[in-house]
Amino acid sequence: MESNKKVLLSLCILSYNQVDEIRRLFDSIKNQITPEVEVFIRDDSNNNDTENLVNEYTAFFPIRYIHGTKEGIDKTVIFLTKEAQGRFVWWLGDDVIEPGSVSRVLKLIKEESDIDFIWANYHIVGHSKLAIDLPKDGYFESVDQLLELGYSGLGFISATIFNREKALSGISLAEKYVGSLFSNLCIVLWVLSQRGKCFYFRDPIITCYPTTPEEIKRMTNKGGIINNRGFEVYGITFYNILHEFDGKFSKEAIKKTIKKNFSSFWRGMVVGWIGEWDTPKGKRLPLIRRYWIFPEAWLAFVLFFIPRSINRILFSFYKLFFSHREFKYKHLFLKNRK
Repeated sequence: MESNKKVLLSLCILSYNQVDEIRRLFDSIKNQITPEVEVFIRDDSNNNDTENLVNEYTAFFPIRYIHGTKEGIDKTVIFLTKEAQGRFVWWLGDDVIEPGSVSRVLKLIKEESDIDFIWANYHIVGHSKLAIDLPKDGYFESVDQLLELGYSGLGFISATIFNREKALSGISLAEKYVGSLFSNLCIVLWVLSQRGKCFYFRDPIITCYPTTPEEIKRMTNKGGIINNRGFEVYGITFYNILHEFDGKFSKEAIKKTIKKNFSSFWRGMVVGWIGEWDTPKGKRLPLIRRYWIFPEAWLAFVLFFIPRSINRILFSFYKLFFSHREFKYKHLFLKNRK
């Protein structure tokens, strides 16, 4: 479908049995929609709850609605990107758009015709820290800077707004990673690799509701059998996708990004192992094979061979003497890939 030239921005919403969360999102945007904004939702739910919700909210703004079958996040983001009518695409899950943010994005798109990518900064409920904390709104110095600062956050769908035409030229690479849970990262990195102008909003555009440890455990621990794809996604797929762009970003930027991402996800794995929603089983050797050049890899390797009971004790001391941070590995992966 050809883009409608009058539509500048497509809010592309992914939904699967998340009617309460989608209602919260709709409430956040119902006073922000103009004729230049398309609300486009693909609902793969196995019930009609979201469809009924859509019918309710069409009283506030027009909604393009498709009730599909569950194919997974990869095929859904590719479908939405292809079928969107706007010049820019903004994928959304179950997060909330802050008041006035849509108009801020529209104003930027109108004033800066050569922009390709916008970082919609976000914060997590209960935490004051911003995902990227630069002094003020403005352009990134380079795509390398954005890569290093955003790292795995570039795979968080609600934080990325991009030129649809530029994205379409990279769809074949995204299709290569269908089933990986990270085709969206391929699309974002493809747009960035075109070396267009990339803008940064400092104040939060998105409010992110974190997944609780209890929810994570319920999703990944089924009757004592743990199935957590976090290592596969952030440990292997992130690594592989980033290397698809060798030569598109500097070697130093790719290395720093991989190191930063590794530092985050292996700590998340330890927390997950202690909390019984992850396991190092089958992950130790793949971890070392890919990350052995980083000294932290050997610390992780040792910790994953120490009994979990000892790790619990070590972690309790860590929390006692250091400020414990919530790992992006947990909420970015599990929140949008249920």
